Amino acid sequence: MAKPIAFIPGNYYVSLSTSGTYCELMCPSCRGRYLIGMEDVSNPENLRKVMELYYARGARGFLISGGFTKDGYLIISEAHLRVVREFKVNHDNVVISVHSGLMPKELLDKIWSVGIDFIDFEVPPSNNYLRNMKNLPRRSVSDYIEFIDYVTRYGRDFIVPHVVLHSKESTISDELGVINELSKFKLRLLVVLIEISGSSESSTDHTLNIERIMTTLRCSRRLFSEVALGCMRPPIFKARYDELIVRENLVDRIVNLRRNLISRYGLPIIYACCSIKKRHFRLFPSKNCSG
Repeated sequence: MAKPIAFIPGNYYVSLSTSGTYCELMCPSCRGRYLIGMEDVSNPENLRKVMELYYARGARGFLISGGFTKDGYLIISEAHLRVVREFKVNHDNVVISVHSGLMPKELLDKIWSVGIDFIDFEVPPSNNYLRNMKNLPRRSVSDYIEFIDYVTRYGRDFIVPHVVLHSKESTISDELGVINELSKFKLRLLVVLIEISGSSESSTDHTLNIERIMTTLRCSRRLFSEVALGCMRPPIFKARYDELIVRENLVDRIVNLRRNLISRYGLPIIYACCSIKKRHFRLFPSKNCSG
């Protein structure tokens, strides 16, 4: 089995917020803290300037993200979409992805039409998770599955599901059930995330059920052609279990792995988001660390 690839986005795949630090949803799982680390492009003209600036510095990927509406989808304007379309027309060697959330179909169609390369799409592990972690009590997991079903009309490469594991608001049965449902769409990649919440960030070893996580990862490996361990995971998990995940070959891609582990296992590096398509690897700096 091939070694996992280490993905390091850095300044080569830049996260942009179309709402600045504003979010209508303000769900307990984030409360807007992740928006602080993104470039503020709430002004569409600033979106143009920021993308041109980072492109000139070598960036070849952009994640269009930001705060969500109370209905659970990205706050983004028509003017933002016009800027994205123009940028894509003038730069044929760039990848642009979006955190869409549960966008209305009309807005989703516009996202497709401007040349977005793919959607990073978080799928909740349970209805309890939606209610208690996402402030979306009127939504259900089935809404997210139906959304994916609609998106696949554009192509199965256009959406990358992200599933949160080890949540206090779900069980392993919930997680395995969602992953099994997602596998039916024959998508190119599954990204798994490990929940970070108040207690998890300062958690100790006994509070992390690594067997639960490994069981879910093994199942994912059987059902998907590729599995990635994404950005979101507690520091304690990175420190104690990233090496185990690599050693057991439980994923094909892993984000922001510690440098000493990359060196120890001779893993190749791609300086990009882990969700990109294989044909886009060539656009980003890379390093072969084997040997």
